[in-house]
Amino acid sequence: MGQSQVPDRLWPLVEQLRLLAPEDRSLVVRAANEATQGGLPTVPWSEVEKVIGSVHLGGNAVEDCEAIYDDV
Repeated sequence: MGQSQVPDRLWPLVEQLRLLAPEDRSLVVRAANEATQGGLPTVPWSEVEKVIGSVHLGGNAVEDCEAIYDDV
């Protein structure tokens, strides 16, 4: 990312991040992202798409119970 893409007011922060080890920099960025999201974890849409259809929600609870008890 070039200097022209970062506002001047943020360059002190960029310089501080540059001095960190890559692992520490990732931790700081992750913590900042979580703080802006209320600390809730997020899941990428690509992961959500993988599980679509793996759980069936809805249906008829009475029929399901009868099927269990009637060994259908």
